[in-house]
Amino acid sequence: MLQALGALVVAASAAVTVAAFAGDLRTAYAFAGPSIFKETERRQMAEVQAALTEDEVILVVARPEDHWHARLWQRGLYPRNPVAILIGGFSKESLRELRERHGIRRAVLIGPPEVEPAMIRRRELGTLSGLPARVAFGELAP
Repeated sequence: MLQALGALVVAASAAVTVAAFAGDLRTAYAFAGPSIFKETERRQMAEVQAALTEDEVILVVARPEDHWHARLWQRGLYPRNPVAILIGGFSKESLRELRERHGIRRAVLIGPPEVEPAMIRRRELGTLSGLPARVAFGELAP
């Protein structure tokens, strides 16, 4: 009798676990993508993607404290547009090498970065959601 009661408790626990896990899994997959992008980021990313050709590599330059936002942009633009990220300072040589290797013509600046690459036709996209850090987009100077 005690063994049957124990088996019943184990079976009930397993059933509750499976039901809870299935519900959590459905919620996680239904809301995982849209939940991290606020309307401001969606608008900014849509404006940038409208200016890019498909598969065009874009550079995202950010301060170390804006690292998370740079990775958010990488996730938001991929897979349509691959993203190269520079965090913190960089040298002109490393920027030139990165541009040549990936054919990068345009960049998004988040921050403002500690060091900004020279840009032409720069366009301000506003600030990050709820933060004073600004976002700019433009074509890199040759």
